[in-house]
Amino acid sequence: MCLFLGMLRQIWVVRLSAHGKGGEQIIISKRGRLVYCQEQSNDALLPKLRENMASNYTPLKRKTKVVFVQLGSPKNPTTKEVRKYLRSFLGDPRVVDINPWLWKIILNCFVLPFRPKKSAQLYARIWDGESFPLITNTADFTEQVRHELTTLDPSGYVEVNHAFLLSPPYVHEVYDSWEQDLANGVGATKLLVIPMFPQYSESTIASGIDALGGELAKRVKIPTFEVITNFHRTHAFIDNSVRQVDAKLKEIKDSGVQPDKLVISFHGMQKRRIVEKGDDYYRHCYETFRLIVDRLEHLDPSDAVMTFQSRFGSEEWITPYTERVVEDLVKDGNKEIVIYSPSFVVDCLETTDELGHELVNEAKEWGGNVHPVECLNSNLQWCKDFAKYTFTQAEGSAQDKEDIEYQLQAADYDEMKPQEMKSDD
Repeated sequence: MCLFLGMLRQIWVVRLSAHGKGGEQIIISKRGRLVYCQEQSNDALLPKLRENMASNYTPLKRKTKVVFVQLGSPKNPTTKEVRKYLRSFLGDPRVVDINPWLWKIILNCFVLPFRPKKSAQLYARIWDGESFPLITNTADFTEQVRHELTTLDPSGYVEVNHAFLLSPPYVHEVYDSWEQDLANGVGATKLLVIPMFPQYSESTIASGIDALGGELAKRVKIPTFEVITNFHRTHAFIDNSVRQVDAKLKEIKDSGVQPDKLVISFHGMQKRRIVEKGDDYYRHCYETFRLIVDRLEHLDPSDAVMTFQSRFGSEEWITPYTERVVEDLVKDGNKEIVIYSPSFVVDCLETTDELGHELVNEAKEWGGNVHPVECLNSNLQWCKDFAKYTFTQAEGSAQDKEDIEYQLQAADYDEMKPQEMKSDD
């Protein structure tokens, strides 16, 4: 009997026994393809067949590859690089969700020809000569979490990396490294993506998931994977935010100045996304606000207010607006205002310049003082706690994951003002 199933590169002859009696001689190419067979007895060659039919694959050890994902920054503060950055950022339909054809005209004819020059001047104020705060702080944070995991996870079940959507290292580069690890027999068995935006929103988290999906569409090997869509209620984030704000409040008091108000300022969003599309962002912001202010030692919760910053375009955005609130507070006699923005875990243009420079100077013109609170950045305790959070997400049970988050009750939402479409806010 002859079967032609392939080309010969190397021939092995074996006998396959049937209960130790008789069998067939099988001639197999190196590629494992059957080309000839006849009756013959040769038990000694059976191990050789098994050896050459088997792959050299070594089963992987259980390991989760965690990727902290951030947006990114321009390559440098030149108009050319900022235009390139804004084209990618503002070209994302999750970021600007109006009619795509209309927005394409607006973006290319009215935004990109003019805005990059102004934005480049702002970016230049936070440029250290080599990089931007968001890039360096994210890298430092990741390295510190990695260091903390060496103690928390001595068996090496969790590895951490960082990636940016619009800056190197890009998501595809981290994915490439995973595939290379697989080729070397040390690849992770699961991918855990943690976008470093505490609260969920379509324009941040969903945008990142789209980017991941686009990358997966190009790949053959796809691991078991999970995406964390928010972490604003975690002990790690809330406790360290409270510690950060309390430290600033105490610092101001120790200098002989009494803080009048605390402004918790979140990144803005078009109001219709909340009212018409049902985005969870506003609720997540309120939960963050409530959990922080209710735990402060150096300020009464009644002296804290929640606001929203960074408006863009002519649409109505979530209210109240940060700059208007601060101006009104100063005019009402609240001269010393502390401000913290828990939409961000690392300092960036919106915190370092928009709040730390522009709002500080505006407040002085109004007759007051704004005292910005730095983001958590690579604060040691924050990195320790987030390493624990990361390890729990990778290795913990469902109960373990629930236990590291604060839970709110229905009564906690009584003071959450509904967002309504108005033009007079």
